[in-house]
Amino acid sequence: MTAPTTLTADPRHRLEELNRRYAVELRFSEVSAAGGGISGLVAAIADLTANPVWLIDPQRRVVSRSMHARGSDFRPPAVDELLAHYGPVDLAGAQPILVPAQPALGVVRRHLLMPVRRDDCLFAWLVMAEVSGRFGRDETALVNRAGFHLASEYAVQRRVARASWNARATLARQLVRGHSRDDDIADAADYLGVQADADRVLVYIGDSPGVAAHDEEVLASQVATDLGVEVLATRGREGMILLIEAPDSEVPVAFVHHVKRAMRRLLASVGQPDTTVGVSGVTRPAGLQRAYRETREVVLCVDRFARTTERVIAVDDLGPARLFVANGDLGAVRRYVQDVVGALLDGGPGTSDLLRTLQCFFDTGRSVRESAARLGIHENTVRLRMAKVHDLTGLDVASDANDQLSAQTALLVLRLEGHPAIPAFDERHAFVVGADRGKDSA
Repeated sequence: MTAPTTLTADPRHRLEELNRRYAVELRFSEVSAAGGGISGLVAAIADLTANPVWLIDPQRRVVSRSMHARGSDFRPPAVDELLAHYGPVDLAGAQPILVPAQPALGVVRRHLLMPVRRDDCLFAWLVMAEVSGRFGRDETALVNRAGFHLASEYAVQRRVARASWNARATLARQLVRGHSRDDDIADAADYLGVQADADRVLVYIGDSPGVAAHDEEVLASQVATDLGVEVLATRGREGMILLIEAPDSEVPVAFVHHVKRAMRRLLASVGQPDTTVGVSGVTRPAGLQRAYRETREVVLCVDRFARTTERVIAVDDLGPARLFVANGDLGAVRRYVQDVVGALLDGGPGTSDLLRTLQCFFDTGRSVRESAARLGIHENTVRLRMAKVHDLTGLDVASDANDQLSAQTALLVLRLEGHPAIPAFDERHAFVVGADRGKDSA
């Protein structure tokens, strides 16, 4: 049943009870006015009762608790178990709930449960256990008013957090647009505790039915926790933008790889692994506007051509050819691929080896030696294969810059489409990261 909070009928007792309730109300008001916050209110409740109290959030984590009341060393009460023993609960009334002791069911003492809520939002449960003093009107009234003041404090903190988040989102937009005064951006960043001149990786998450419905604040918080860095977030025209601060201690190429893996984990956790994501390189503030355009081009490329599960791709994975692939006519792009490397796509003997060698040649910066080491073949074999490519396609990728660009563009489309002879983007990335680390250690 719901615990009563009415006053006694006896005039003298009623006056005493009113004075006690006034003192309780005054104490809570003083704590709130002094900025004591949620923990301060719980401490005030603990001072006003001999019984232990806990504040437990909807995820059943203890937010705060009494520290000195006898019995406060008890394990936190199981809210779900108490509510189950009580029966159906109507939260609309927001009144204390008295759960009777039921030793046979494992509830060895009475509890008062107060939903801390405002409008349709349940912030927490305030729970008091009957340990050192029997429940009466005073205890019930205390829990009732405590619940009201706690709900007010939660509502204020939610508004402050929302205002802070809106300010951070505005700062993110200003950094990406790049047309605000530098001193204005610096002042806003200082106020928010954000380093305005930090290098960042820009992540563009294309809209999808599942991800678009998620709060940017929640996703940004998850990425920040995963990577252990500052993350700003805002909305773009057709998706979400994350600005992820790059640590000075990280090799840029390696950090981009970490960001890609973090984004895959994030999308898997929200049940949207097929969402398309473009990831920039580590970028100075002045380059974020360009990084935004480039990551949107990545998303367009993936959405138009990708037939594999690889949906989180970096700008550097695609290179400058992404501009043509993202914006060219679909039919024209496919005909272009056929015109350039069609002779290697007929499934003839050795053509898969030629394609893979050609891709490896570009992935290693057109190095015959590194290509041979990566493929596990002799350097002369690489040269012979490149000569065979020249014979079949007319492409002189060893010395002609135009042929190099043509081949790289065609290979990019094949890679997006998941051609079995072309290694996945992350396979190339692992090689580049390893090479970069080798240079640092040399």
